[in-house]
Amino acid sequence: PEVKLKKEHARPMIFKKPTIFFSARVHPGEVAASFVLNGILSIITDPDNLYGKVLRKNFVFKIVPLINPDGVSRGYYRLDTNGNNLNRFYGEPKLEVHPSIYAIKKVLMQLKEIGKLCIYIDLHAHAARKGCFMFGNALPNISQQIENLALPKVISLNSEDFDFNQCNFSENIMNAKDKNGGLSREGSGRVSIWKVTGIPNSYTLECHYTIGLSKNKLTSFF
Repeated sequence: PEVKLKKEHARPMIFKKPTIFFSARVHPGEVAASFVLNGILSIITDPDNLYGKVLRKNFVFKIVPLINPDGVSRGYYRLDTNGNNLNRFYGEPKLEVHPSIYAIKKVLMQLKEIGKLCIYIDLHAHAARKGCFMFGNALPNISQQIENLALPKVISLNSEDFDFNQCNFSENIMNAKDKNGGLSREGSGRVSIWKVTGIPNSYTLECHYTIGLSKNKLTSFF
């Protein structure tokens, strides 16, 4: 649906607020990622939603809703037209071969250089593990690791479907290799973006297609 927000003032050329970056459908068959993104958009674009008002006041949102359009168009599940799993090439993307990944990394590096990159979340769907949860990174700095874990915990306090206990921040999940092809998750968006930017809040958000394991009891803050 078309959403038009009322402008309270002229749009600035340069935003002073930090940026939250969302991306989805690097794996074209993971349609649940689009479902999650639609939910995010419904909140941050709703002029009457109190959470949306607070978020818009404090952050800039940059969103790539469809990283792998050729894969979606052709009905692929994980790969692009060249047979690549694009979520393994964030480390050294090539403009001619991985243009969407190259462009995303370029934007994120520019945001980091001006000190505006705050949070990076790549949206996915999980066919095996039920529920909604995050994969994060194992950070060597304890204060950064606390910050890393804090955001998913806050999400669990505000979403009845987000399962904090299923989140994984281990080093093993950062270095694991795919069964076919042997490509490492070190090339994933979550790991690579943390390595090149140093931001602690770099995540993969996973959501099952149909079902969760439990419901969180929420406390209303408004």
